[in-house]
Amino acid sequence: MYELETIVPKYSDSDINDLDNEDKLVEASVELLKQTIHLLWIITGLRYCNEEGNSNRISKDEAVVGGNLVRLIKLTTSFLENICNGKSEIAFIINRCIAETFINLKYMLIEGEERVKRNYIKHSLITETDLWNTIKENVSKRNGDTLPIEERMKRSIEKSFDSSDFDIDEVNSSSKWKSISSRAEKVASTEFYDIFYGLASHSVHGNWQDILFNHLKRKEDQFLLNLTYIRPRPQILDGAIILNLRITEIFTKTELVNSKLKDSIIDKCVLLSKYHEKLATRHESTME
Repeated sequence: MYELETIVPKYSDSDINDLDNEDKLVEASVELLKQTIHLLWIITGLRYCNEEGNSNRISKDEAVVGGNLVRLIKLTTSFLENICNGKSEIAFIINRCIAETFINLKYMLIEGEERVKRNYIKHSLITETDLWNTIKENVSKRNGDTLPIEERMKRSIEKSFDSSDFDIDEVNSSSKWKSISSRAEKVASTEFYDIFYGLASHSVHGNWQDILFNHLKRKEDQFLLNLTYIRPRPQILDGAIILNLRITEIFTKTELVNSKLKDSIIDKCVLLSKYHEKLATRHESTME
């Protein structure tokens, strides 16, 4: 069912030496990323699904981690699709989402406490609470007249709170859920935050750095619009590959302790990590 035996490096050491241009290296990295996504599917199935591959019913605490794992699968799959379509600019945007999902997952896995997951849920409900209060104020200004769209929004907010086991009165603007930089420092390093998350913010927010590097071309002291997509280079895939393998290994060690496949999955993570290092080293040598 899980086909772990199919997860092997595509190229041997001698084959890697024959990868003499970036297109070949991108292709090799694409195939590697596919295998890391396959590993994510395997650990998800082992932990949360039945033998037919359908999701079991799980608790809210399990759902917090499981839902984020599914989010990581969907994000990296969409990232891969944009790479294969030659759309680096869109991949850069998704990359930031991948980085934050990795941070959240690892933080919850290594902390492993119910209060951490509860703080995660409660923090996400602050926006709904603010919207609820705004609707109440607007309705009050109209002497109790509620618009149809406001009724729909209120029902949606109430549904979110019911599913999260919180009352609206319990949530305010304060939050014990740590900032993204604090979570990143806890589970990785300042360098991780700056590289995988911070720099990708340019693409998410459309900062000048994103416009300058991806959507303009310098022409002496002026500019031309860059109307074509940027061709993906091998290094754009590094982050997603590394983060998928790290989460797979951490999740396996914490959530699949009694699985017969535990050691085999970890061995695959080590194997693919070493393979990735060889591809990255080969890329560096072609850039000289």
